[in-house]
Amino acid sequence: MTIERIRDRSLVQTVLPFLIIFGALFLLIWPTVEGIVSRWFKFDESYSHGLLLLLVSVVLVVRTVKRDSPVPGFYPLWLVPFALALIAYGLGDILRVQALRELTVVPLLLGALAILLGWQQVKAFIIPVGILFFTVPVWDYLSWTLQVITVEINRLLLGLFEIDFEVEGVFVYLIGVGTFEVAHGCSGLRYLLVGQSLAALYGELNFRCLRSRIVFFLTAVGFALVANWIRVFVIIYMGYETNMETSLIQDHDNFGWWVFAATLVPLFFIGRKMEMSRAEQSPVPEREMLITGRGGSRRLWSGVAATSALPVLLLALLPSSAGEIKATPESFDFVLGTERFGPLFGNRLSGWKPQVRNPDLVFVQTMFDREAVTGESGPEQQLFVGVYSYEYQRHRAELVQYYNRIYDRDEWLPERFFKVTSPSGFPLQGLTLRSLSSGKHVHLAYGYYVAGVWETDQWRAKLAQVVSFFRSRMDASLIVFGTTCEACDGEAAVSDLVSDAMPAIVNQVDQYFQR
Repeated sequence: MTIERIRDRSLVQTVLPFLIIFGALFLLIWPTVEGIVSRWFKFDESYSHGLLLLLVSVVLVVRTVKRDSPVPGFYPLWLVPFALALIAYGLGDILRVQALRELTVVPLLLGALAILLGWQQVKAFIIPVGILFFTVPVWDYLSWTLQVITVEINRLLLGLFEIDFEVEGVFVYLIGVGTFEVAHGCSGLRYLLVGQSLAALYGELNFRCLRSRIVFFLTAVGFALVANWIRVFVIIYMGYETNMETSLIQDHDNFGWWVFAATLVPLFFIGRKMEMSRAEQSPVPEREMLITGRGGSRRLWSGVAATSALPVLLLALLPSSAGEIKATPESFDFVLGTERFGPLFGNRLSGWKPQVRNPDLVFVQTMFDREAVTGESGPEQQLFVGVYSYEYQRHRAELVQYYNRIYDRDEWLPERFFKVTSPSGFPLQGLTLRSLSSGKHVHLAYGYYVAGVWETDQWRAKLAQVVSFFRSRMDASLIVFGTTCEACDGEAAVSDLVSDAMPAIVNQVDQYFQR
């Protein structure tokens, strides 16, 4: 009984430092972790493997603990990278950049372990913990690049056959047959993530040499990309041969997984051959692990106190990201020049309007230019002015976020970018869109107005949030002007609209948020 109590007490003393540090860390990062896990439950997306990979990570960590029996200590040099990761997380919280917060979660976990274990012991946990990085939804930013690569590869493959086709953006037009869109789900991201996860896991379980792990990982990436290219090509080719009647068009997801599974056969054959290589089969000389830097129980608990205090202190310093989200935005009571502009009913311009999530205040006005109306046929030119404002930026209510877009990519295609000079001299971003359904064109000019400062680039608008915390104003607005017409110069028309309407709009926005 006494021996069992001693063992229990020893286990508690070993585990307790980890529990305290990770408890303090999760107080800070829990909202981000919760957001990551929520993506795992969307089983039709690329991160549905997250729960399984979490279980695999836990099993690998337990396996490593049983094999190595790590001894906790205090390694103060690792406080530096841990503190840098905390600063990066805090910056992501201030900027409301979810991707930056998500990127730091795994480094924070490994950094906390390194403080207690040191390099010699923590390196055995890099793969068991680091494999969770393949479940963090920051990989979405690769999707567009993968889509473009997939389109170019299929352009090359289709060119080898006598197929009459055209490629425009991510659309493949089979002349006289139909159209295929290489959409987000066709980028191959899900196959890439699963392939990387399997490669990292296989390397952890079967390879001893770092070179073998890297070569096998890169090979798996290549096979995952090839599997998606083959899948997309076969679907397009079968659509051409069957005049769009093939069942693969409707069942392309299952077909993709079968193709991906087929590529695993040569991949694991290569892995098996690598296991039998001379480098992997040669005996590894045993070396004694030197564990230094513990310095006794007092030193350990001083390190635990210092480490756990850092995330708690950052949590106390960060501004709250919570806030009430209005069910419906309030309306700006703005007035434009009624002598020149006549109002029209509706809040769209030829079916277009910006996608803005949870704004606090909105002003949308569709109009026509009275001077441009001739005869009794009605106005050929339609105008649009939109102001979408946030009184202050917080979670799910911020100017630059994933769901806020100038146009719906499924319905509109950008054809031309240009600059529009505002009356104050600041250039606005100009954009010409073409409707994929009707072929109509919409000409836009827009900018981000953050705490009284104009920005045209989303990243600069995001960074302007940091400045707003040190100013009296914390508002942020998207201000957009648009026009559509059949027989006019669209760029000149939207430029004229900016010259006439922008000063009144900006003046009224300033008056509202400076009061």
